[in-house]
Amino acid sequence: MPTPILVSDALVAISFGTNKQLGASPVPAAPTSAYECQARSVSVSIESRTVDATTICSDNEEPLETRTGGTLNLELYVDKTTGPIFLQKTGYLCSVKVTLGTTGGSVHTYSGLVTNAGTTLTRDGDIQVETATIQLGGFANTNAPVA
Repeated sequence: MPTPILVSDALVAISFGTNKQLGASPVPAAPTSAYECQARSVSVSIESRTVDATTICSDNEEPLETRTGGTLNLELYVDKTTGPIFLQKTGYLCSVKVTLGTTGGSVHTYSGLVTNAGTTLTRDGDIQVETATIQLGGFANTNAPVA
């Protein structure tokens, strides 16, 4: 049986395209450390879209992958000096590097379009959490994890 992955921390580095997505703004080649923070949670869903390429007399299904896509959902602890990172960046292309664990953890990089952002303040007013949804796979960007 596989050993479960135990993660004590997830660090996130984020970089954005130069302007609001108009089909011309590029996705950054690699995340910079311009925005770096701890994640409360990271959720990734990647799917493969297919068409049926079965011939008329075939007994087998022949799915043909046409594209991949998915979403990256983040909950981040907001740094009081940096402020919310995604709140003014909906519609921007971005690249996100997720490092699982503080030392020696695996690293995954995702690229996509910021489609949703929000912030939440806890009841005590001490901790602010930011949420963001990134649509993966747009504009021929790879969304598969890169080790």
